[in-house]
Amino acid sequence: MMSMRGWLVAFGVLCFPSLALANTGTPLMWASALHLVVGNALIGLIEGLLLGAMFKCSKRGSVLVLIAANYVSAWAGAKLLSLATGVVPGLTIETIQFWFWVFVAVAFVVTLVIEFPFFWYALRPGDGRMRKALVATPVIHGVSYLLLVGWYWLASGTSMLTQLDVVTADEMALPDGYALYYLETDGESVLRIDLADWGSPESVAHVSAPGLHDRLFVNPRDGGGFDLMVYRDELEEASIEGEPVLADFAEVAPLESWVDEQGSPMGTWWNFGSVPAIGEASDWRFFTGCWAWKGIRGENLRTGEVVRFGLELPIAEWRVRNATQLPGDYVVAQLGRDQIVAIDVETRRISLLARGQGPVVVVPKASGASAE
Repeated sequence: MMSMRGWLVAFGVLCFPSLALANTGTPLMWASALHLVVGNALIGLIEGLLLGAMFKCSKRGSVLVLIAANYVSAWAGAKLLSLATGVVPGLTIETIQFWFWVFVAVAFVVTLVIEFPFFWYALRPGDGRMRKALVATPVIHGVSYLLLVGWYWLASGTSMLTQLDVVTADEMALPDGYALYYLETDGESVLRIDLADWGSPESVAHVSAPGLHDRLFVNPRDGGGFDLMVYRDELEEASIEGEPVLADFAEVAPLESWVDEQGSPMGTWWNFGSVPAIGEASDWRFFTGCWAWKGIRGENLRTGEVVRFGLELPIAEWRVRNATQLPGDYVVAQLGRDQIVAIDVETRRISLLARGQGPVVVVPKASGASAE
């Protein structure tokens, strides 16, 4: 028999999914699984008891019917979610709040339509059955839907939405002398933008890197300077022995941990952990987490302040990868599949810089670089 402590732990995980350990999945994963497997039975129980109390119909029959209704609507909603996330246009950090609430509203209407026949069936035959069903469905389902929205909100990673203000790239005022190199979304070109002189990106090289986890990285040259390389994950070209995309292109560049360890670079999926820094020293140290809800964490070694910004919602699971720390306590990183963002820790702001992947920020050589 489970001890009192065991029951308390189980209750805590059910009520607060974020208590789940990261190495066994994310809180949102657990919340979704609990909802789809057992949560619908609890919601159906609540709705059935409310229906029976409001309209004097069989509580037992109402509970059984509305449990079935919730399982049908939940699995239909899961299918709707999988379809919606693939067709939402321009889903970025700039539009995520709008589309999230659109999805909440649409899902409510869809589940109302699905569950209405079940409410009608659960009510006693007789005069006013249709009218009662039209009243009961939005009222009772509205109560349970609010509880469900709260459940998923508690389990989601929302700190990037609630703690950061979204601004334009011009408003971010990034430090002078740094250039951003990244792969175009289709992986056909390497693009460059000067961070302090914002304008249209310049194509500096043509490549073939269409893989989901393909990215750029830098390789130190013997005698000084850096070469720009491309990691092709699908071809398992993690070698630093290939020809550089741009030779001797930077004076200063972020050194990833594999350089000191004399290892090999990894693709975007595995490129998390300690964030390399370039430029003047800072009291801040940054780390990116494996899961989307862990996002990016910062620790101020002087003050002891700790911050974390992550985003994992039912419609968006955006991991933070390929990050670089810049002077002024800025971080440039890849967010999700193809967003390159800048985060200003001091002012709690975030900006969408470009659509692409595999970013690298460097101090470029004034004389330029040669494409191979």
